[in-house]
Amino acid sequence: MVMRNFIEVTNFDDGANVLVPIDKIMGIVCDSDGSVFIEMGTDNGTVSSGILVIESYDEIKNKLKTSEV
Repeated sequence: MVMRNFIEVTNFDDGANVLVPIDKIMGIVCDSDGSVFIEMGTDNGTVSSGILVIESYDEIKNKLKTSEV
């Protein structure tokens, strides 16, 4: 089943499954070590807020493509 407007990811810290609303995603950041952070805004306009996930950058791209936005 495809859930429109959401992607399901796995939280790096505790392994919890998380449904992320696509319209809240500001950017996807992949560090040189391969860790992937989904940015969903900033705290007080200065510090990025979001979720560190275990999925790869390419996996996140594919989830976004297949989410039927």
